Amino acid sequence: MKKLSLVLLALVLPAAVLVPAADAAAQDRAGRAFARVDANSDGVVDPDEVTKLRGAMFDRADKNGDGVITQEEAEGAKRRARERVAGSGKTPFQQADTNGDGKVTRDEYLGAPRPIFDRADANHDGKLTPEEFKAFADHVRELAQQRH
Repeated sequence: MKKLSLVLLALVLPAAVLVPAADAAAQDRAGRAFARVDANSDGVVDPDEVTKLRGAMFDRADKNGDGVITQEEAEGAKRRARERVAGSGKTPFQQADTNGDGKVTRDEYLGAPRPIFDRADANHDGKLTPEEFKAFADHVRELAQQRH
């Protein structure tokens, strides 16, 4: 089973989709979240769109704009996403730091596995439909509710 990285989840599914499904406003937010990820508005999310979103996330984490995320910068992101990668014992930073130099380059960040996208892509066609996006968001919401 693929590891579930809550940090990567945050890159694919904005927190707005993690609210109760019964709430009509939550459904509206989920639709808007999907629309933000579906940059070309073709009704599906493909890996290139996820990479673009991840690039924006990298740029936000790279506070000094030097093209690498230091451990200090990662600590700031870590405060927003305290969960560790399930089963690996590594933080998301350590998992992305593929050469182990204590820094994550943009290439390392963008090349990191996308288990959340792959898991949400139910038919494995390399694209997320609104239905796949919603189904995965519902699944994550259920898991979150079970934890509380």
